[in-house]
Amino acid sequence: MKLLHTADWHLGATLDGATREEDHRHFLGWLAQALRAHEVEVLIVSGDVFDSGAPSAEAQGLYYRFLSDLRGTGLKQVVVVGGNHDSASRLDAPRELLGQLGVHVVGGVEGTLERCLCPLRNDSGQVDLVVLAVPFVHEWRLGFRAGGGDVDTQREAMGAPFRAFYAQLSNLAHERYPDAALVATGHLACVGSAADDAPQEIHLIGSLGGLPSSIFDPRLRYVALGHIHRAYRVGDTNAHYAGSPIALNVKEGRSPRTVSLVELRPDGSVAVERLTIPGTRQVLEVRGGMEEVRSALLGLSWSEAMAPMLKVDVQVDSYQLGIEDAVRRLVEGLRPTPQLVGISQTKARREGSGPVLESAPRLADLRPEQVFALLCEARGESYEELREAFAALLGQEVAP
Repeated sequence: MKLLHTADWHLGATLDGATREEDHRHFLGWLAQALRAHEVEVLIVSGDVFDSGAPSAEAQGLYYRFLSDLRGTGLKQVVVVGGNHDSASRLDAPRELLGQLGVHVVGGVEGTLERCLCPLRNDSGQVDLVVLAVPFVHEWRLGFRAGGGDVDTQREAMGAPFRAFYAQLSNLAHERYPDAALVATGHLACVGSAADDAPQEIHLIGSLGGLPSSIFDPRLRYVALGHIHRAYRVGDTNAHYAGSPIALNVKEGRSPRTVSLVELRPDGSVAVERLTIPGTRQVLEVRGGMEEVRSALLGLSWSEAMAPMLKVDVQVDSYQLGIEDAVRRLVEGLRPTPQLVGISQTKARREGSGPVLESAPRLADLRPEQVFALLCEARGESYEELREAFAALLGQEVAP
């Protein structure tokens, strides 16, 4: 049986106010073709379908048109779960209607656990596969409260209710369908990967580094994860992140965008192949002095049909009027013309023998704990002394 795992679409997302609708339309068109070409039977979308809990009409239109276009692809089932960016109730609202089209939606964990089970029947009516459709679940809902102890102790304590939750679902699926293979989803940050792939941001607690990979029941043959926007396997487990299908920022633009093709084989083995999404738009950043920026812009080239999105950071000794206009004229003179989405100036101050870059971060680019750390610094307070209390407060604040 073939599954295709994707996540973190973030329909409706923008880059510094610039729409990404064309990028998403390109991805969804390619995805429908890939499902046909690879004869995929189950499509899994592991959360963050939308970028906002109140998505625009355009973003919702992309989503529903894509689901409508899946007719004729040969798919037997689509499984969609909510992420932390999604509104669980909004995603769940049309689930009865979508269920008639073979789309199983679980926006949140309200209601019975039964609805998290998505059985897939073969032509003889037997259930070959059960997908445990687990959406984003805040640890608060599972009874976890941040307490004392070191980071490792707290991480293990936070993992315990998640481990019990996955075990409970696995037990329920095994009782209902004892001969079926089990696959699960999840939308969370999980540690246990190679150091260069380990998530830099944590679940929602802020200082624990993520959930332990031991939370997943050993009966699960594949765990389709979302939330981290890079594609990688979590350590030596059978849990995988598919990554986001479009580059949502400059950092994500440095690596290929992928989905995961998963084959569950009769001998019990699982093969995972990452399919690179062709033609994805580049998100580029040009940095340096004005002459360096000019040279870099004149040397830009790309092979994709969509022109890259471009951010320019000019390094100056002092802030200068007219820099933005000069950069804009340069970019507008290029043929073909990239899409300019941001221009900034970075002031360099001399310290010792070399320049030290001094650039104020934008509030939109900071995580809540970073904002709190800057506030502590400004007020002369110790961030380390208040960090644990703030983490607990943050966990309570985001709970419904």
